[in-house]
Amino acid sequence: MIDPTGWISIVGSIIAIIGLVFVYIFVRKIHQYRHTFSFLQSLRSQSQDNLNTTSTILYREELLDSYTEQALWTCSLCQFQNHPDRKCCDLCQTARGFDFFKTWKWFQTKKKPQENSKLKSDPNTSPEAIPSVQLSELQAPKADADDSIRISFENTVHEEQVDASNNVENQKEENFYISDTTASLPLNKVQLAAHRRQLWRRLPICDGLHRWVRSTKKQNVSKPRAENEPPFSAMERQSAASVGYIRVRNPQGRLTLNDSESVATDFHYRINIVGNSGTSELVMSLDRVHNLPFPSKIRWFSIELHRLWLPWESGHVRIVVRRDQIVEDSFAVLKELKMYQLRQRWRVEFAGEPALDAGGVLREWFTILFSELFDPQRGLFTFTNGEDPHYWINTYSSEFYTPQEHLQYFKFAGMLVGKAIMEEQVLPIHLALPFLKHILGIPISFSDLQFLDDQFHRSAREIQRSDDVKSLCLDFTVTRSIDPILLEDNCRSIKVSKPVIHELVENGREKDVTNENKHEYLDLLFKYHMLDSIADQLLAFLTALYDVVPEGLLKLFDYQELELLMCGVPTLDVKDWRKHCEFKYRKAQHPTFKETQNVKWFWEILEKEFSNQDRVRLLQFTTGTSRVPAQGFKGLISSDGRVRKFTVMFSGMEPTVLLPRAHTCFNRLDIPIYKTKSRMLEYLNLIVQMDITGFSIE
Repeated sequence: MIDPTGWISIVGSIIAIIGLVFVYIFVRKIHQYRHTFSFLQSLRSQSQDNLNTTSTILYREELLDSYTEQALWTCSLCQFQNHPDRKCCDLCQTARGFDFFKTWKWFQTKKKPQENSKLKSDPNTSPEAIPSVQLSELQAPKADADDSIRISFENTVHEEQVDASNNVENQKEENFYISDTTASLPLNKVQLAAHRRQLWRRLPICDGLHRWVRSTKKQNVSKPRAENEPPFSAMERQSAASVGYIRVRNPQGRLTLNDSESVATDFHYRINIVGNSGTSELVMSLDRVHNLPFPSKIRWFSIELHRLWLPWESGHVRIVVRRDQIVEDSFAVLKELKMYQLRQRWRVEFAGEPALDAGGVLREWFTILFSELFDPQRGLFTFTNGEDPHYWINTYSSEFYTPQEHLQYFKFAGMLVGKAIMEEQVLPIHLALPFLKHILGIPISFSDLQFLDDQFHRSAREIQRSDDVKSLCLDFTVTRSIDPILLEDNCRSIKVSKPVIHELVENGREKDVTNENKHEYLDLLFKYHMLDSIADQLLAFLTALYDVVPEGLLKLFDYQELELLMCGVPTLDVKDWRKHCEFKYRKAQHPTFKETQNVKWFWEILEKEFSNQDRVRLLQFTTGTSRVPAQGFKGLISSDGRVRKFTVMFSGMEPTVLLPRAHTCFNRLDIPIYKTKSRMLEYLNLIVQMDITGFSIE
């Protein structure tokens, strides 16, 4: 028997233990709620900010950037000015902080071991002082940087060797370029293209005209060289570096390549203004705007695009297509449009899908249509050969279509690209660098061939350097294969390769390539691949493109900036995503504790659990596009160019709702309030692994 005093002691001990447990739990809860209180307050503050923002209709040109131009950081490789939050350059993906000049200088020491002892004493050029050669996270195999074959093919001077003849101080300037292949850095093609984007500059001459010159040229450009004036001598070319070719229309209306020294270009933007007294033409010089930082250029460009739009009240174009016949149905509708309808609003419907197009249907239509139209299997376009393939015009596209439809399809493609630019949509296709140069009328040089075909460019260089070209048994012809060709044989479709021989000159089969005429051969070969073989298709494409977006307006950008404008930022920045994302709670501005937990889990999954490809798929699922525009996540739009943030809305509780749903018209992702992070991860993984297309009335 335990006496009463013992019972009292036991009960007291139990009560004390229970009390301590309750105190511990209470303290933990207080700490937990204090820990989340500030986060909760920030969410409420963010909700209020988003409410204030979304209550006003905004367009991209009205987005304010809190950073001044002085806060932008400049990439040392391509001179592009980037947002302070970017870790890599938007244009070339080179890591922030990489010092191109120091690294190039260190690479130069590898060629000059006799100078190493001198350089080691200089802390600024020692290997320890040189930044890592890892240029970016997207490092690709080295691209051939040698531009040794000159346009005139009159001598063997390397363009980069001419650039390297400048003094060291000038090399630090933005017009510094790689000196030669043995000392060049292992740049991938994106970096190489971006590094050369300022190789050519416009210089004013007279009457508002400009001439393209290389950045290193020191010559009189007060007037364009007459067509009958003799070209520069070999010595003059050696001192001024080689010139490029610009596509122009000849008197017969066909595109041809002219020496840039003989071409005076107009650098104005012309727009017709309709007023009470009639129509008048407004002419604006692009000189000052062209030199603005890229964010300012885009803002100005967006304003001018909106001036081209016809108001909704003037009518709109209704496009109804079958999803499995999207190219044929779209082509049939668009080829019948009148000129003014290209600048009206388009509303797209997929047959059998009762969705209302507030932007999402149009976006998916563009995405699917571009992917199918540019598919090499259709015969209109093909991929470039080498690393990082881009789209180029198929030389033998006429073999796949009737004469009546062939060039109409290229007009169709040009119209679509122009309309996507005008609607400020992100394109899912990447055009080859020479293609972009043709659009902008920028000079093309022989080194640009490596962006079409690496192997061909290397072979041409070997021909130029060879002292015994005759042993190669070449003639003045080009042999290409048309692949695939579909031949009907007893109701079977047979895929065959059809060789085609094109003569570069009359009786080219009988004209052998020798040391004496190899420069002429390479010159003709260059012109054939860069323009002559695709001149008709390119003209049809450009004509339709400029019918939608005026050529003068596009000239505001260089070719790398145009790529960024058309295709958006190549990588997704989760920090930028988080900064410009909106959450909508079941009780507006009053998130519950479980909702705040779900917000945390969402960002933890995106940052730590998802790969970049998973993030791309989630963005595609929610918005209908796999990239964000050049402005980043703050530039996402819905219908009529209106800014619409990426939005996550809580739509219910488990287990009533499990799968997230997307509203691409409004860039909105509806998710339930999950009980655990693992459940959220499970269902987010499920949607990024699914190939979901189609629309309902929801």
